[in-house]
Amino acid sequence: MDVRGQMMDLPIKLVMALLVGMLCLGVLTKFIGTAQRSIISDMRVSLSVQSHSSSSRRVVVEVYDATSRAALNGPTIEISYPGGGEALTPAGNRASFIVPVGVIVTVRVTYPNYLPWEGQIAVR
Repeated sequence: MDVRGQMMDLPIKLVMALLVGMLCLGVLTKFIGTAQRSIISDMRVSLSVQSHSSSSRRVVVEVYDATSRAALNGPTIEISYPGGGEALTPAGNRASFIVPVGVIVTVRVTYPNYLPWEGQIAVR
């Protein structure tokens, strides 16, 4: 019996070591996933409508970092509305588009390492 117990002792320790290793690996994987998510930031987008003519308006889009309020230069801004649409990548953080009166404009903004943003504005 004594010999048999000693032979069984090694596999039990091995199984326990593997279980502890798997638990540690799971915890590390959770931390790595959190670190990767924290790299992606959030942006703040400001939409406004300005007068242009009697049949059209100017939609102005400004893009900032949500945390620091710093301007995000070079975002890709796409607008769409019934009957048209346009996409632009300005050198600065601001872009303006001429749209007809009486439409709802959908605005999509993307920027590297930031969550994409989408919103709508009514043009009257």
